[in-house]
Amino acid sequence: MKRVTRVAGLIVACACLGNVLAEILRSLRDAYNTDFLSSFYTAASMLRHGDHTIYCSGCLQAHAQQLFHTGSAIFRFQYDNPPLGAWLLQPLTYLSPEMALATFLLVTCIAVGAAGWLLRHHLNRDPRRVLIGVLAFASLPAAMTFAYGQWDGLLALAVTGAFVALQQDRRVLAGMLIAVLLLKPQLVWLVPIVVAIAGSWRIFSGIIISAFVYGLTSIAILGWSDTYLWVRQISPNIVARAGLSLPHMLVSFGATSSMVVASSAVLAVVVTVTLLIARSWLRSLTRQQQLAVGLLVSMLAAPHLLSYDLIIVAPVIVLWACEQERHALAVALGFSAAFLIDTALPSSWAILEGLALLGFAALYFYDLGSFPRTSTTTTPLEALSGSAT
Repeated sequence: MKRVTRVAGLIVACACLGNVLAEILRSLRDAYNTDFLSSFYTAASMLRHGDHTIYCSGCLQAHAQQLFHTGSAIFRFQYDNPPLGAWLLQPLTYLSPEMALATFLLVTCIAVGAAGWLLRHHLNRDPRRVLIGVLAFASLPAAMTFAYGQWDGLLALAVTGAFVALQQDRRVLAGMLIAVLLLKPQLVWLVPIVVAIAGSWRIFSGIIISAFVYGLTSIAILGWSDTYLWVRQISPNIVARAGLSLPHMLVSFGATSSMVVASSAVLAVVVTVTLLIARSWLRSLTRQQQLAVGLLVSMLAAPHLLSYDLIIVAPVIVLWACEQERHALAVALGFSAAFLIDTALPSSWAILEGLALLGFAALYFYDLGSFPRTSTTTTPLEALSGSAT
């Protein structure tokens, strides 16, 4: 029976890795329909040529057509990330669009591999934990970061680095690394609230430092007026289709963008009040677990969340496997199963991935509550990582 289980696990792992390769090839084949070319590369090219109107969709589309000499892409031309992202990609605009995309995907592969390497001590050469790691970082929804040429594979490395920094009690560095996710603010927007309530002020200060860098560089790159255009753009325009967060799933039931944003704000208030009431429980957790809680509530309450964003919680799943191996394996498999079912459903009803994320959070919080502890109690994860608080 064990041999059959191992063979089945090997088959599933190979299928996930093979799917990542297939998504990379699909991205290269349909290069001009990727987010990377239609958004990131185009905005970077505009900045390199002294054009700061990267938050004007019409200007972005006109520049893209001039660059690519091709018709309209499937996706809307719109750059939603902070200016720093486009500014950092300027060197790639010296390459042809196809070579730039290939380079970006290669760097993303290296970043995901590096994230796995950083967690190697948690995998501990255990085939089951290695399987969980592969299923988490190469799940079917996570592979979509390669299909679209998205940032998330790189951001997953930053998240992993933050967890590793906490193992070494380098809390300011951990805060700075987790704040790298401000490149996509909806993934991390409630983390500062969580760590502040938990009293993790060194992590909080690291987040503030990185946030200050983002703000300062945005003004330096674009100036005040164009930076303000970014702030105005991101709220109403990014929730037009169904997604994975609780507010985003409301689009399937006819919710408008303003309703989704309002629901997200209400959830943020509910989360904040709940954590204030339960702050003694929150403060009893390890720093890693507090950060995981912040990421999960940020993603659940986000106004915008899509399949490829699930790679962000892959490090959480790997660390969770140190305490609850079966639960971590079930969630890693559940993400891919939900993705498969969602692809067979009409797009307006493809919400199973969102429910899988909700199930992950519920199970994770249940497990945290199953291990009552005081400030002097050492959990299995703390014993492994040497990060007792």
